[in-house]
Amino acid sequence: MSQRRDDRYTFDGLPLNPVEPGTSLLVTGPVLSGAREMGLRLLCSPDTDGGTVLVATDSDATTILADFERHGGALDRERVRVIDCAQESGDLPEDSVSAVNTPGDLTGIGIEYSGQYESTYASGYTRVRTGIITLTPLLVYSDDVRAVYRFLNTITGRVGTADGLGICVLDPNAHEEQVVESVAQFFDGRVDVRADQGALDLRVAGLRDQPTNWTPVGT
Repeated sequence: MSQRRDDRYTFDGLPLNPVEPGTSLLVTGPVLSGAREMGLRLLCSPDTDGGTVLVATDSDATTILADFERHGGALDRERVRVIDCAQESGDLPEDSVSAVNTPGDLTGIGIEYSGQYESTYASGYTRVRTGIITLTPLLVYSDDVRAVYRFLNTITGRVGTADGLGICVLDPNAHEEQVVESVAQFFDGRVDVRADQGALDLRVAGLRDQPTNWTPVGT
């Protein structure tokens, strides 16, 4: 069934065209040189019914929420929720932040993600953007990389079924090429990011009507 044009997910301030509901994107590049920032910017929702669920694997909830706000996100506790895999949530409201012992506890992350997703949806924010920031700790802490693949299959499957948007950040330099290629199979498209003399460029593979050549990213 075709989607109305207004149903597509948009990205304010980025040289990207809207994407269809149910799309999952893999953001690749050096985490400290733009990929993490790009992932967070893609998760910022301009929609009044837009919500965000963040799986924070490389920082605690306080840090990722501050970074999310710095890159344009609105910190409304009803519409922005976090699964904190660093378990350093501090005094943040328990209903908007869930803690998991370790990034290796994929089952625990999945359970908390489902709960926070449903809470976001039940609060009236039905256009949910899911972010995994970043994937590397999941791969490093897991005893079997195939468990991470199953986890990604579940997450992207839910995004597709719920007409959401999925964003996952991965530094390809931190993993073998075969792992990166295997991870990419679970996503509809790939957004490559690089830093060029302090400015960010991006290019997209796997999606139509998107910039395939390196394109400057506005601030």
